[in-house]
Amino acid sequence: MAQFGVAAMLGAAFALVVGGVGAALFVGRVLAPAWTYLSTPSGLIGYWSRLGRTVGLGMLELLPVFAFVVATRTIAGALGGAHGPLEGVVWIYHAGVSTGWGFLILVRRVFAPDVPAIRIARLHDEDAKALYELLKTATIVAVAGWVVAGCFPNLGFGFPPALVTVALTGTVVAGLLGKALWSNATYIARRAQEVLSGQAGLDGAPGAVAYSVPAAAGLYLFLSWVYWLANWLERGQHELAGPIGGVFALLVLPVADRAGIEMIGGAVRSDSETADRLRHVMLGAWRSLIGVVAIYVIVRLWGLDLLVFAKGPGAPVWASTLFDIILTLLLGYLAWRLIRAALYRDEQAGDGGEDGDPMAPAASRLSTLAPLFRSILLVILSVVVTMIILSSIGVDIGPLLASAGIVGIAIGFGAQTLVRDVFSGIVFLIDDAFRIGEYIELDQGVRGSVEWISFRSLILRHHRGPVITIPFGEMKLVTNHTRDWVIYKMSFRLEPDTDPKVVKKTVKTVGQEFLEHPEHGPKFIEPLKSQGVLSIDDDSALIIRVKFKCYPKTQFILRREIYHRLREVFAENGIKFARKKVEVIGSSPLEASAAEAVLADEVAATSKPGDIR
Repeated sequence: MAQFGVAAMLGAAFALVVGGVGAALFVGRVLAPAWTYLSTPSGLIGYWSRLGRTVGLGMLELLPVFAFVVATRTIAGALGGAHGPLEGVVWIYHAGVSTGWGFLILVRRVFAPDVPAIRIARLHDEDAKALYELLKTATIVAVAGWVVAGCFPNLGFGFPPALVTVALTGTVVAGLLGKALWSNATYIARRAQEVLSGQAGLDGAPGAVAYSVPAAAGLYLFLSWVYWLANWLERGQHELAGPIGGVFALLVLPVADRAGIEMIGGAVRSDSETADRLRHVMLGAWRSLIGVVAIYVIVRLWGLDLLVFAKGPGAPVWASTLFDIILTLLLGYLAWRLIRAALYRDEQAGDGGEDGDPMAPAASRLSTLAPLFRSILLVILSVVVTMIILSSIGVDIGPLLASAGIVGIAIGFGAQTLVRDVFSGIVFLIDDAFRIGEYIELDQGVRGSVEWISFRSLILRHHRGPVITIPFGEMKLVTNHTRDWVIYKMSFRLEPDTDPKVVKKTVKTVGQEFLEHPEHGPKFIEPLKSQGVLSIDDDSALIIRVKFKCYPKTQFILRREIYHRLREVFAENGIKFARKKVEVIGSSPLEASAAEAVLADEVAATSKPGDIR
């Protein structure tokens, strides 16, 4: 069979295998210290450091493969004709082994089952080991079938046995992968759902999408196997660029996703809620981008160039138009998501004055203006996107723009009240006259908490519940009761012989008690104090007034608590409230009694409920 006999042929084959493997082992042994250094970081390291170490390990592990190929080719050239019929198998041998070896190195570095400390893919240790072992088994079977099939034509058995061997090998590999998908379908769905929604479980839309992941992977595997097998049996050619390229693209996706997370985290470092929303939107855009790129690459590997089909020379008009519309809509949607994330503010309804949380802050000025800005930008963005789409489908937008200007002028003349409302609202908002959540009073006697601000009107919530809508153009005077601070004054009718100094001292003591109160103390800006005698009511009472300075919307609670406390303290210190009374002097006791009865009835008829008598 061989020039030097069968023994020489087998010896040459053995020397070829031992020489190549030995060279690879030697290079691996020399590089072992460097491999150990890169695979054992000291402490926790960041993503970019892990990525650098992963790439370094991959390069180191490729060097033994390179040494194997060089040694195999060198030994094959040195032995010359000793291989006999196996001389044609040398290329099949080292090409198959080096390709499978390189693929395993890529898989091992992406999943890092041996060095979890530098793993760049977001996988559990058990998942990484299981995926690597599965792909390792499939790769060994594929390489073995490739080498064995290459031996048949060179040993004189012809091409049909090789054809059948490769077909069976590919079927076995597809069966191994399919069996793994079938056995772990539920687990794969759960892991996919965790990636989609960040939590376990299979409820809602993310769960429905997660259920489809194993089915989609199984369908892709089946179609890839049918496509490859048909080409191999019909033409004897391997069409693996599409099937294997798709797998490579899917393997790179977790790495690209993690890289995007790290880049976005480095670009937006703030811990605010706005920064979190921006990071979420940017991450969604990044994932959409890498998803589109992966789809394009996979389709391109399957032999279809979507970009050339849509925008290349001779591309169909409908394809080019559809491409422009989809791209415009995607960019417009991304722009709107960014606008919403940047201008998002929680809707803060007013607390209705007395009954709400007095320490709840009103919305900031930006929070008040954010809804208006969002609405304006949404209109502008919608107009721009619509114009671009119309232009893409061949509509001349020049006349439309001219017509829009004329229509705008006509609407301006016909809707002067609406225009007045809009511009008045803009002026009020620029002046910062009120914000969402503040309690205001208008010149018409209307009062309430600002609940919402639209283009042309202000919506108030009265403290008793009704919702009031006032056009901005109807507003003249605005009184804001919840801006910065409030001074509240209370008057008391005391007996004429009351000592104002005693009252002042008593009020000061009560004011100090409230300042030290754990609940009411933080509501004060200046303590409760007496302003002395305000007036004398016809020698029947002293009108004493007290006041305090507090934060807006807290005066209602403080007023009630102060009144109750002062009543108790006044009673303890002998300070009495004055009653309204009338002194009648008559010529006789009977006349005096009659007149007194008449006046008493008049006083009773004119008295208001709640008067201290």
